[in-house]
Amino acid sequence: MVSASEEFLNEFATRVCLSVDESASGGSIYDSELIYWKEPFSGCVSTMEAVARALCVLEPNGLETEEMLIGVLREMVRLQAGFLKPVKSRAQVVEEEG
Repeated sequence: MVSASEEFLNEFATRVCLSVDESASGGSIYDSELIYWKEPFSGCVSTMEAVARALCVLEPNGLETEEMLIGVLREMVRLQAGFLKPVKSRAQVVEEEG
């Protein structure tokens, strides 16, 4: 898709390739705050987290921008969690061996 659009994109955009550090860890904020959302696989992040991380690398004040965006996301999760209804735990069925 990018190659099909490359001629058009080259008129106003600059291609940027970020290096990848596969040894770096950094899960989603939801790893520790599993209130509202769970990412499908380890290492996955939400779109907003991905944008925040990219801007951290690309922008002169990237760290500040990343912190602001992640703060907004945390606040959104906190507000949404306030609308969750408490769930009553159900008794677990234990199968007897034998």
